[in-house]
Amino acid sequence: MVKKYIKWIAPETAEAFTHTEIWKSTNQGVSCTEFTTSNDPLYGADGMVITAVSAVDLLGAAGHWYKIRFYDNVGLVWGDYSEYMRGDDFRGYCTILDVRNYTNVQTQEYSDAAIQMLIDTCTSSIDVFTGRTWQGIKTETDVYLDGNGRNYMQVDNDLQTVTSLAIDQDGAGTYTTIATTDFYVYTDKGAIYLDQNNAAVKTFVQGRRSVKVSYTHGNADPTDDVRHLAILMVANMMKMDNTRTSVIEELKNGLRIMGYVNSEVGSCDSSAY
Repeated sequence: MVKKYIKWIAPETAEAFTHTEIWKSTNQGVSCTEFTTSNDPLYGADGMVITAVSAVDLLGAAGHWYKIRFYDNVGLVWGDYSEYMRGDDFRGYCTILDVRNYTNVQTQEYSDAAIQMLIDTCTSSIDVFTGRTWQGIKTETDVYLDGNGRNYMQVDNDLQTVTSLAIDQDGAGTYTTIATTDFYVYTDKGAIYLDQNNAAVKTFVQGRRSVKVSYTHGNADPTDDVRHLAILMVANMMKMDNTRTSVIEELKNGLRIMGYVNSEVGSCDSSAY
């Protein structure tokens, strides 16, 4: 047996879930059993506490599959099961082996557990520094946003797809649906742009909760640049290097989402985001 790491994105706080259940299959989903403390020592009677976004299967193997569902142990409400997923041999944006190969640091200097702790720290830091994540894709349904009065609007740094969009034109609580053919999604800016010729509403009408949108955001896997950044950051935590620090800053800047720029209005005030 080997350790298998499973990771997911936590639900929104407003959904009021308290725990995450994890179920394991050894026969490609034909049948499954719930995790116990034998799988992950932090797994309790109700599952993993909702703030946790990963677990480790100490009894994992290459042929094992996993699925999760969120649970509210106060209201006794269960979310839907996820699709089955495979466990990974590591968690975070790089592996312990990546770090050892880059630094030539041996176990006498840093144990696997110590390196994994650094990887976890750097993975979280990368998400904060870049305003993005490569730890999974999440679906948001009927999110209400404040309109800005313009024909474009930033929705989420990690915007991937928009499945529905509607705008309240007069603040009366009635939303006009915008056809998916009448708006454009700019993933490099996390923004939606309304088609001025065809959209049923021409602007994201200014007002509180005047925009209703369903979308996906996040990235399923780290890119080569993200992986490289994680390795360099871990190495710098072991021993600071000025050249490496400079490369780290360049990688961070390259991974941040650009601000939206409109030729008629000029650069948007980033504080509005």
